[in-house]
Amino acid sequence: MFTVFDIFSLALLLASMTLFVHRYLKANPPVYPYLIIACTCLVANWLGEAGGGLFALTLLVAAAFSFLGCLLYPQWRSMSSRKPAVQSSEN
Repeated sequence: MFTVFDIFSLALLLASMTLFVHRYLKANPPVYPYLIIACTCLVANWLGEAGGGLFALTLLVAAAFSFLGCLLYPQWRSMSSRKPAVQSSEN
């Protein structure tokens, strides 16, 4: 029987690994954020099966926010390297 923890952790793991492979084919992404998400999913799934539901849910929510950070990271990097649209002229 599948539990919520199984489905949530597996979906998050598959989404983060798919994103990593997609980015790996185009560029050289950092491995550590994706490795942290995978380890967090593993621990949360184990805790959920062992009866620590609240802690498992907390870990999965934290991993989901970490995934959002990985998802939005290239946009943040490109936004920070943009030049300002209006340049101020100082006399």
